[in-house]
Amino acid sequence: MQHLGQEVIVMESNRISRQLKDYLEYKHSLGFKLTHEATVLKRFAAYTRSINYDGPLTTEIVLKWVASGKQSDKTMGRKIEVIRPFSKYVYSFDHESEIIYSLIFKNVHERPTPYIYSQSDVRTLMDACQNLYSPDGIRSYTTNIIIGLLWSTGMRPSEPVNLLNEDVDFKNNILHIRKTKFSKERYIPIHKSVTEQLCFYHHWIEEKLGLKSSKDPFFYTTGGKKLTESSLAYAFKLIRPCINSKPTGYPYVRLYDFRHTFACNTILRWNEQGEDVNEKLHVLSTYLGHVKPADTFWYLSATPELLKASCSKYEEQFGGNDDEI
Repeated sequence: MQHLGQEVIVMESNRISRQLKDYLEYKHSLGFKLTHEATVLKRFAAYTRSINYDGPLTTEIVLKWVASGKQSDKTMGRKIEVIRPFSKYVYSFDHESEIIYSLIFKNVHERPTPYIYSQSDVRTLMDACQNLYSPDGIRSYTTNIIIGLLWSTGMRPSEPVNLLNEDVDFKNNILHIRKTKFSKERYIPIHKSVTEQLCFYHHWIEEKLGLKSSKDPFFYTTGGKKLTESSLAYAFKLIRPCINSKPTGYPYVRLYDFRHTFACNTILRWNEQGEDVNEKLHVLSTYLGHVKPADTFWYLSATPELLKASCSKYEEQFGGNDDEI
């Protein structure tokens, strides 16, 4: 940073900023969105420019950045976790840089235990949808259907919200998932009973709002507006107190817990049927839309100890992943 009287001149670009630009372009080309990670990395690059630093990526400059604000060790550790993969990328071609290790701060990414819904919980939540303020009935019916859909398919909460009419194949019992976390399209088979409920909903919406084209959204809310992730999350927030849940990880039950529940129930069913869970996890990984099978092992943290033991060989082979996927 240079001072000319009262004027402060900040570098517009530097070595780390250019490397970050290349890194983000590379990761995006592979299908990774990195929304949170990109924000953290850009703040780091902005810090290095603000102090007029144009040197390599080193542990020293990273520690200066994380220590520049008042924050807990846990927060600083999480920042370093974001920096680490970037540092490995940079080091592959810039050997003046250093790989940043995350062991400086311990226990920075403790994974909360997700809530596993019982069938009784799901019925109670679906019944509670009737109590939502819904003058035309659309909000309550839509929330009811989506809870059942998440329970029966393990979809990410954002995925049903983004469904179009053409994505629901009533004849073949298949959903086409387009907008995913990793921009990876997939087709998932659904049970005939689920298809029937979706069909009832679709015909009801057609009568309520008029005939919709194949490119129109499948799900709607009050007034015929397109359902959004935020409106779905708020509706769920209003009804979740109806179940006497006692989450051990997060402070409250979440829509995302339906995904964990589906994965755990599927694995438990395989285990009870005497299936080789280690082999079948590849099937579940594809169904859930995971980039690699190791990601699926994440869900085993919420299953009984017996199931964890049955999958120990899988963990040894593939390892785990701390990101919620």
